[in-house]
Amino acid sequence: MPDEKAAFDVFLSHNSKDKPAVRQIAEALKAKKLNVWLDETELIPGRRWIAALQQALEETATVAVCIGENGLGPWERPEIEAALMESVDKGLPVIPVLLPNAPADVELPLFLRAFTWVDLRAGLMDSGVDRLEWGIRGKKTAQTPSASRLPPPRLHNLPFSSLGDLLKGRDEELRKLQDGAATAITQAETIYGLGGIGKTRLAVEHAWRSGNLYDYAFFVVAESPEALHSGLANLARPDLLNLPEYKTGVQEESVAAVLRWLREHNRWLLILDNVDTKEAEQAVVKIVPSLSAGRVLITSRIRDWPASFRKQQIDTLSLDEAQRFILERTADDRNQMEDDQDQALRLAEELGGLPLALEQAAAYIAQRQTSLPKYLEDWERERERVLKWYDPSIMQYPYSVAVTWQKTFEQLRPTAATILRLAAYLAPDPIPIAIFEEGPELVGEAVGLFCAEMEVRFENRPIEEAIAELTSFSMVTRKGYNFIVHRIVQDVIRLRTPEDRRQKWIQQSAIIMYQFAPLEVNDIRTWPTWDLLPSHVYHVIEHADHAGIVYPTVALMSQLAFFLKTKALFGEAEPLMRRAIEIYENARPNSAEFSVALNNLAKLLLDTDHQTEAEQLMKRSLSIIEKVRGASHHEVAIILGNLADLLVIANRPLEAEPIIQRSIRIYEKSPKIHDLGIAFGLGVLAQVFAKTNQPTKAEPLLRRSLEIVREHYPHDHPEVALRLFNLGNFLVSMDRLEDAYPLLRSALKIFKEKFGPAHPKTKTAQKSFTQLQLDIAVSKVQNTSQTNLPDK
Repeated sequence: MPDEKAAFDVFLSHNSKDKPAVRQIAEALKAKKLNVWLDETELIPGRRWIAALQQALEETATVAVCIGENGLGPWERPEIEAALMESVDKGLPVIPVLLPNAPADVELPLFLRAFTWVDLRAGLMDSGVDRLEWGIRGKKTAQTPSASRLPPPRLHNLPFSSLGDLLKGRDEELRKLQDGAATAITQAETIYGLGGIGKTRLAVEHAWRSGNLYDYAFFVVAESPEALHSGLANLARPDLLNLPEYKTGVQEESVAAVLRWLREHNRWLLILDNVDTKEAEQAVVKIVPSLSAGRVLITSRIRDWPASFRKQQIDTLSLDEAQRFILERTADDRNQMEDDQDQALRLAEELGGLPLALEQAAAYIAQRQTSLPKYLEDWERERERVLKWYDPSIMQYPYSVAVTWQKTFEQLRPTAATILRLAAYLAPDPIPIAIFEEGPELVGEAVGLFCAEMEVRFENRPIEEAIAELTSFSMVTRKGYNFIVHRIVQDVIRLRTPEDRRQKWIQQSAIIMYQFAPLEVNDIRTWPTWDLLPSHVYHVIEHADHAGIVYPTVALMSQLAFFLKTKALFGEAEPLMRRAIEIYENARPNSAEFSVALNNLAKLLLDTDHQTEAEQLMKRSLSIIEKVRGASHHEVAIILGNLADLLVIANRPLEAEPIIQRSIRIYEKSPKIHDLGIAFGLGVLAQVFAKTNQPTKAEPLLRRSLEIVREHYPHDHPEVALRLFNLGNFLVSMDRLEDAYPLLRSALKIFKEKFGPAHPKTKTAQKSFTQLQLDIAVSKVQNTSQTNLPDK
């Protein structure tokens, strides 16, 4: 605790070059009723100042050592040494304070590292000053936010007040703006990003927290050249710059006078807000080079600016920061529930950390004094109404979420707008650009739909150029060969699509996805592509299924489900398979596709040990396919083979033999492309022979099956591994352990590399190989023991 008899609560030791920032700290602490020693207010002219410093250090209760970009001043080190001596002798607290212009990688002097420091590098915000007060008083005090707010630039027209601690997740961005102001104040800087991301709020908050850098802060809406010139002219008005040209009423004269004033003065910040069109950008670029005495800060959705402009991209808030904002913003107004922490996190996820959407949701909750679960319920049930809700009296944003991107949408050319519309039905995850590049005809059809809807001329434009346009306007975020559309942007785009046209757009998006998704789902070589698609397929089939679109919804469901099955994600695959069967049964009950869907579900059920239902489905599948395709079709052979395999697994080899023999005969009469079917059939028939004590017939079939598969697949393909595994297991059953060893080892290696250690096939192979190793070891021990037995 500080000495209550001390003349001063705190001595501010600092480099004189950092005086503006230290002066602001002094004012903030005085507003908190603290006695502050600052040289410019306490040193009496004409007196011996060294002696006064020494006396002040002896009479102060705390010393704050302020460190900025200029490091320690020449008289600061002796002050600190004296303070440290007092600290040792009397327990005097010493508090290192990092000023707003301190570098991000600041290194405290060795003799200060033992003390807990206060970090003000993100700006002179309430929380930092409160922490410094705590250090000075030695105890926390009840906070009154308005009392600790630091003075802004002395002349300004900032459109709204500081958010203080409600500004979440922007410390690093504020620090970059502070660093940029300190190191390159004459260089214009653009804050760019998606509409509603918080660019304007960040720029204004920087102005509020940087009075030590600027004496003036001017805010001009510059969404068009006309708005830019009008806003600049308005700065000449009597309550701001009070320039005589304003009285003439001639805008050009006022603009020229304001620009001249900016050229002739320094320590000013000019925020040019919402520079979101190319025309506005060109107008800004034209005037900025002449404004080098102060700092120009631009907020824009446009990403591409001249190289002479510094750029900082603003992203969404983290889920943790978004959750904290929701809870704090609604703390006094919402109907509080026990699970508010979880509900706030869920809402943060739903809104994708978008500050505008978070503020709109919080304002909605506060106005209605409703609960977080009720808002989420409204969001799910009436999303369009909730997105359009807007109350300017409690929201410091010019638009609701529903209309905030309207002007940007209107600027997009048809191909870019079409891709955005199609992507609205996919997931808010990285979308492969190849989805659109590999289906140019389908994209062209969609562009035609858009042009007809908007009554504009059709354009044939490269996909890459359209993606670049979307990136330039921050409507998508480019990530290598992928791009991301924010989930709220997707919501708004879907809701903006005319209701009578939505079904067509959903279907077009589903068709493009269906054409791109590889058909050979069970071939691991297609997995690198498939690994990028599940979330997008999920989203588009959800929209399509809800809209009652059968094609290609059900086919996409089946493809995705089969992919998930091959990855052993049975719990995710089964609901999709059952939903596909339900759709086929209602729409196309006598189709080959329905038969395939039944067969696929049967195979999954077999893998999950539900043999009875699996057999029923396979027999039903066989009955349908025989009627649709005829008894000798290769699709009949596929289902016959699967049914025989099931019977072998169920230890019913005698029932399986005629079925698999029939399957092989059908394959043998089919084109050579069905050799893999023969390989499968030979493998099943070999198991039949093995189970009926005919090993001499089984082995050649297993080897022939392996040969066929090797002709079609690379040596490290899982299909090859499966045949190696089957042959190896057969040899183990024949007690040919040494012959089986390399086969099982190779199979296990392939499964591990391709499927990973947790896949059921890998686990089964691992178990067999481990047992084989043990059997070989036991066999060697037994042989050694027999060799060493004494003669009788």
